[in-house]
Order: sequence, then structure tokens, then C-alpha cells
Amino acid sequence: MDRRGIEKLIIQDEWEMFQMVHGIDGRASCQDQYTTFVIMRGSQFASWPEEVIFSYLTDLEDAKSAERNLVMEKYAHMMAVTDPAYYEQIRSVLPPISDEVRLLAQAITSQYMIWEKELEIRYPNVRKNGRAANDLSADGRASFENYLRCELMTYSARTLALLMKYINEHPDENLYLKSMELMARCYGYSSLDEAEQALAG
Repeated sequence: MDRRGIEKLIIQDEWEMFQMVHGIDGRASCQDQYTTFVIMRGSQFASWPEEVIFSYLTDLEDAKSAERNLVMEKYAHMMAVTDPAYYEQIRSVLPPISDEVRLLAQAITSQYMIWEKELEIRYPNVRKNGRAANDLSADGRASFENYLRCELMTYSARTLALLMKYINEHPDENLYLKSMELMARCYGYSSLDEAEQALAG
């Protein structure tokens, strides 16, 4: 299977899991926005090396076999920041996270936060349309930092180690910038620079 086929399978698996997420306030409007979901998720996965997305597909397949919903788990873990009291009520029913996974997830998130800062400086108009950058600036809402860290904590140590290895071996490559470039093209811009100019007004 080529990488495009892998990406399509991942997105389909995640979309099905996303449809099964039940928020405290009921179904979220974003759960009806399939095209946006495909663009957002597809841009992220297209920025990663093939061995990482293939490993993550295995994570999803293993999760389905174990009747786990990784998307639900991600949103549940995000509540440790956005709704700590409720998180304390549900944390005992969530699958345990190993120290290895926590450390790798935090290390990757920390690198993405460096990349995010670079993007904010170069493309402030693009960046201001996204999530608040970090947990301290999010005012109780889900930040970029919290979202990414909690998503990564649902991955296997194998997948995280592969992604960390790639990041370490390609110190001059900004994977977040790459994913945002891909996203800009999906929305009809020729580049992230063009998107920045269009959003300036």
C-alpha cells in the first residue's frame, strides 16, 4: 500500500472514532465537518515520514481490536487542563499511559512548540486563526500544546520513537510548518505566504 492509501485509512479510522465521541454538551458541530477534518488531519499526516504513519495505522488497528477509541481518549486527557475536576472523575477508566509514552509525547510536543513560535513570528495572521498556543494562554480552552500532547499520548511508544528519531535526524526540518503549508494549499492558496497576505486584511 502506498502512503496515500495509508493516510486515507488513518483518516477514515479516526473519523469513525470521532463520530463516536460524546461531549458533555452533546455532539459538537465539528463532528459534521468531514471536509475540514480531512484537510486538518491529512495535512498533519502528509508531513510525517511513511514509517511513522504506517506505525500509527497499526496503533489504530490495535485500538479497534481492543475496542478502544483513541480520539475519545485524546479529548478525555485534554480535560486534565480544560476541566480538571471532571477529569478526576473519569481518569480511572482511561487506559494507563506508560512513562516512556509520556516522555516521548512531551519531547515531541516541546519541539512542536518551538516550531509553532517560528510560525507565529513568520505568519502571524495565519497563526491567529488557530488555537491558543499553549496551556497558559488558553484560558481554559484547548490549546495547541494540550491538543497535540494528549493526542500523542494515545500513540504507541513505537510510533512516538519513530517520530522522535526522524525529528532528531532532520534538525533543520519544521514539520509543523510543512503541515501548515499543505493545509494552505488545500484551502486554495498557492503557498503559506499567499495565505498570510490574504488574511492580513
